[in-house]
Amino acid sequence: MRSSSVLFVVGLLALILQGALARVLPPPWCPDLSWLVVVALGLRWPGLVSGMLVATLLGFSMDLLSGSLMGQHALLRVLSFLAAAVATRQLDLSGSLPISLFVFALMFGYGLAVVATLAFFVGSAGIDLQVVGRALIHALVNAAVAPSVLSGIERLISRLSEEEIGRRAWPLGIVRGNA
Repeated sequence: MRSSSVLFVVGLLALILQGALARVLPPPWCPDLSWLVVVALGLRWPGLVSGMLVATLLGFSMDLLSGSLMGQHALLRVLSFLAAAVATRQLDLSGSLPISLFVFALMFGYGLAVVATLAFFVGSAGIDLQVVGRALIHALVNAAVAPSVLSGIERLISRLSEEEIGRRAWPLGIVRGNA
């Protein structure tokens, strides 16, 4: 539970950093750091249920901050997490190029899904050539940033798992408080 909480806080910090970058960079050129944390969890986190919980909470956080439909980003981030979790079990995603290509494809689909859900529920303009172009740029930016975000999350996950193992490794016969 502690590890999931730490990863959620990291995702929130990524969302805050993303908001700060959005003040300087135009929308398609700003990476979606919180989404990249969710995808990195899908690729490397062993717990499916706890990862889905973190993805859902980060999605609802994005919904609150972005003013989008409530639950839109939460649903799409859970689907992104699950797609990454399935892909890492089916594909060899060990290396920067495979990770970047996977993130590019997933982010392109995510961007189109955001526009499609808005068009479906709100009746806004659907997917046109301009939307596709912006989605391609946004996917390229996220693919470029993905290897560094993934390596940071991998280091954090390994450190958290080492701490969990260290906390649980008590010598036989010694109980907490009796040493």
